[in-house]
Amino acid sequence: MKSVSVLAASILLLLCSSSFERPNVPVHQPIIVTADSLHVRSGPGRSFSITNKLTKNTRLSVSDRQGDWYYVESSDIQGWVFKKFTKTVALRSVQPSMQVAQREPVYTLSKSLRHLKGKTIIIDAGHGGKDKGAIGTQGTYEKDLTLRTALILQNKLQKEGAHVILTRTHDEYLLLSQRTLQSTKADAFISIHYNSTNNSQLTGLMTYYYHQHQDSPLTHSIHQSLINHAKLKDKGERFGNYYVLRENTRPSTLIELGFLSNEREETYINSISYQQMITSAIAEGLNHYFQSKEKTQTHL
Repeated sequence: MKSVSVLAASILLLLCSSSFERPNVPVHQPIIVTADSLHVRSGPGRSFSITNKLTKNTRLSVSDRQGDWYYVESSDIQGWVFKKFTKTVALRSVQPSMQVAQREPVYTLSKSLRHLKGKTIIIDAGHGGKDKGAIGTQGTYEKDLTLRTALILQNKLQKEGAHVILTRTHDEYLLLSQRTLQSTKADAFISIHYNSTNNSQLTGLMTYYYHQHQDSPLTHSIHQSLINHAKLKDKGERFGNYYVLRENTRPSTLIELGFLSNEREETYINSISYQQMITSAIAEGLNHYFQSKEKTQTHL
């Protein structure tokens, strides 16, 4: 009887020690396999069954962590690997196009976005080329992250029937005047950025407008949608004397989607889940803006 009790206690201890303790902030740190061969297991320990095998230099994304084990994902592999035989890859070394191609969790849009159909929307990925923008505590280049966000957002808007124009589709430097050049016939212009400051404790997202009547409604709709979806501090809607807003003749907004200068937030906003969620929030904000505009015109 005593041996049975000991066995039961041992099993309970094993279950507790194997529970998947998810960090408060999603990881999604890119890693690379350093061993010639690395087993993928069904759980975080050598006692779990082998489900796959990886070869040297295979790139993966970490989406969970327990002790010395990573839960990794790629397009066709999911499971646990021993982290000793991997190394982290600097976030800036992962090209935006490769980041978009990674296996992405589905973030379901909460409503129909039928008001996006037929609308021309310009997405401006901030910085680029020699202009790196902010540099995160872990080495994230703002220019890479803004392009990654823009590409994901483009895909979502196009699926809803919108005509989407990107000011840049790869790592190139643009003059500010080049960014606003195509906006003369646009229904909306969105400039995507990420924040940075000397105070590493600051976190949150904020949005900017320049022309009160022209830009504020668009900014407000997107801001409210971001706050409703993102688990980031609300730093408000603000007046911003930025060239892409000031010299723009169409409804426009500039959005700052988190602080790269805060290590915890930098990790979060680099995660695939955050990128999926935040782009869905922008799409919903745009849809609400166009819906409200149509209702106003109907009552005129």
